[in-house]
Amino acid sequence: MSPKAPPLLEVDIEVKRRQVVVEASFALDAGERLAIFGTSGAGKTTILESVAGLTRLSRGKVRVENKLVAGRVKGEATMAPRHRQVALVRQPTTLFPHLTAEQNVAYAIRHSPAGTRVDELLERLGLSSLARARGAALSGGQRQRVALGRALAGPFRVLLLDEPLSAVDIAAREPLRLLTIETSLARDAAGILVTHDLAEAQAFSDRLGIIDGGQLLQVGGALEVVLSPATRRVAELVGYAGFVPHPARPGCWYAIHPDRLVHATVPERGVVLEGTVLSTRPFGLRYECTVTTRSGEQFTVHLDTPPPGGTEASFTAIDPPLVGA
Repeated sequence: MSPKAPPLLEVDIEVKRRQVVVEASFALDAGERLAIFGTSGAGKTTILESVAGLTRLSRGKVRVENKLVAGRVKGEATMAPRHRQVALVRQPTTLFPHLTAEQNVAYAIRHSPAGTRVDELLERLGLSSLARARGAALSGGQRQRVALGRALAGPFRVLLLDEPLSAVDIAAREPLRLLTIETSLARDAAGILVTHDLAEAQAFSDRLGIIDGGQLLQVGGALEVVLSPATRRVAELVGYAGFVPHPARPGCWYAIHPDRLVHATVPERGVVLEGTVLSTRPFGLRYECTVTTRSGEQFTVHLDTPPPGGTEASFTAIDPPLVGA
């Protein structure tokens, strides 16, 4: 049996910032995609810049195909930027201002795999009619498309994305996301997306990492992390909007998600909660209600048909995860 090949990307870093110390350790195989989700200032962009070799590490190293990109290893030099094959789409978007959209996308295409065509890529980016426009004439969303196209056109083994679709219309995000995933898979590359949009993170990735205060709190499957948060803080970050103490386990709570509650008493499906509906408000096509239990805890529930405010009601939290501090 042949030995397992090393991961395509290996990351074990510490970066000291003024407000936070960013630490991360993970590895990605060829074809794997990781989304790092967290609030602004949590350290997401610092991780991307470290993987790209743009940030001085306080400790640790980054390797791509077992070659050193960042960090210090005795007797080993870091790869020159032109050899790293790491593509980075930064936030805010930066384009070559003297070049057209077409020229920006074509900038690195001469080094790309055979068959990569600028005109086809521009069409899939929705930029065919803007091929000869320069950056100053483009909207923020159009500039993001150009920057994404430039990254996808180049030769890469690692694709780094810093909220690349944040300024793009919601309706246009899905085809651009599919283009990004298809291109990454075609190159057998590893991909990292950082975002504060959980739905975007799950749509892009095989794996999900939750970051807070510079620390990767949990890394796992894109659905697994949300269904089984490791701690109360992870649960808060991924959308759980209420915590009810476990009656027999001090320091542990049932994490209550607004979308995993039913307005009924069904003890065989989970944990029954009784309380008073404090308020009801529209929430897209549904309604969002705030409920307080008899012991004073509050939780949020999303319903198609909500009870009026002030109503005593029973709800069942479907298989709520149990979390500690």
